[in-house]
Amino acid sequence: MDDELTILLVEDDPDSLANMIDILEMDGHEIRVAGSFAEILDAGVDPAIELAILDRRLPDGQVEDHLAGLTEQLPNAEFIIVTGFANMEGTIASFKQGVTDYLLKPVHPDVIRQSVARIAKHKRVEAELQREQRFANQILETTEALIVVLDLDGRVVHFNKQFSVVTGWKLEELVHQDYIRHCIPPAERERVSEVFRNSVGGGRVSGFRNGILTKDGRVRQIRWSDSALEDADDQIESLIAIGIDVTDMVEAQEAAARDHRLAAIGQTVAGLAHESRNALHRINASVELLRLDVPPQTDMREEIESIARASNELGTTLEEVREFAAPIRLHLENASLPFIWRRVWAYLAKSRGVRDAELNETLCDCECPVVVDVLRMEQVFRNLFENSLAACQDPVRIQLQCRCDGSGNVLLDFEDNGPGLSPEQRQMVFEPFFTTKVKGTGLGMSIVQRIVHAHGGVIQIAEPKQCGARFVIRFGKHEATLEDDCTGSRESSNA
Repeated sequence: MDDELTILLVEDDPDSLANMIDILEMDGHEIRVAGSFAEILDAGVDPAIELAILDRRLPDGQVEDHLAGLTEQLPNAEFIIVTGFANMEGTIASFKQGVTDYLLKPVHPDVIRQSVARIAKHKRVEAELQREQRFANQILETTEALIVVLDLDGRVVHFNKQFSVVTGWKLEELVHQDYIRHCIPPAERERVSEVFRNSVGGGRVSGFRNGILTKDGRVRQIRWSDSALEDADDQIESLIAIGIDVTDMVEAQEAAARDHRLAAIGQTVAGLAHESRNALHRINASVELLRLDVPPQTDMREEIESIARASNELGTTLEEVREFAAPIRLHLENASLPFIWRRVWAYLAKSRGVRDAELNETLCDCECPVVVDVLRMEQVFRNLFENSLAACQDPVRIQLQCRCDGSGNVLLDFEDNGPGLSPEQRQMVFEPFFTTKVKGTGLGMSIVQRIVHAHGGVIQIAEPKQCGARFVIRFGKHEATLEDDCTGSRESSNA
């Protein structure tokens, strides 16, 4: 195994301890043992421990009461709790304190091995990212670095070619312009201004990271090293900032941390969803019985309907979270994209009610055949349509253009006439749990992205042609169902 860890087992049951030692040593991990929390706390700081597997209940207390001290003693360790006495409050408290996983006894060997393997992978990725960080610091002085020279008022004096490559700005467009106002996102301007004042005052800044606005409005993450430039009389006359683009590294770190966190959440949610569905079935059955006994048009009947709506909302939320946490398995078949979205639009007719909503289509003559999982693609269109209907005021106009390009792709262009997305929303729209709605889990667009990616496709936010939100989806074309590029098109409309 390539990802061996130094693991501390804290367990007072000899049989359980021996069993876990046998399981983990087979995978090449180095095992250390302790029989109580006090034994760890009295031993002092141990940075070598990378993973601690703790019995929740030991003779000298419960793990929740000792986690803060354990974290200090084992600064580089992830924590897994193993227990035969789980409760929801203890589980939530443990996750809030940074526990990575929570396993129930008796622990199946494959379960503990999978959990440890996931942590080992995270540790490996983290180590690789740290190596990349060290490498990035070493190339600060190379020609691949961004170099910016500012005067004492923060105006651009000069920048190099690499700055133009990364940001899209040309020197003649920014020279003598206020650098912070043009190149720094509004939310970071005060912080960057403070660093600038410190640097021109003679202080040296190294390793400072901030976002920088590109010419097309995107944000790149740059790590800077600043120093003052002096004239012949040793007077500070300008500031030079040398930076490297660490956007990919930051995104990788965030993605690794997010995947690590969501894996633990997914395991917990899967169990909660299973138990909650049983409870919801009982609630819905009781509601149906009450409907038979309580006459319509009464206050009591309104309360019953309120319970039914709440139960349905909770069920929908649990199902959405469950779908997000579960792996995507595709049942692929030949299909027509317009056929799929028309069926979804028809499904939503009841929820639209009397709203002035219209779907306009521009299609290739080939009807855009693809090889997809039809039910999953229905999820994609349902989320897109529901988001537009929620965001747009009447009249709602949704434009769908589907065409085949000359490179073997099917391109889908989706745009509505709503308020569109702010730069901050464009950055976050595919992030799990991000939402602009009063209600909702914020998983809809994240699920859309996962489904598109599972099909080998790409979904991107595009500049709107008018003022709404616009998404472009690209699918690879299946050779058996689509032989020639289509140039003809036709338009249609569905109310």
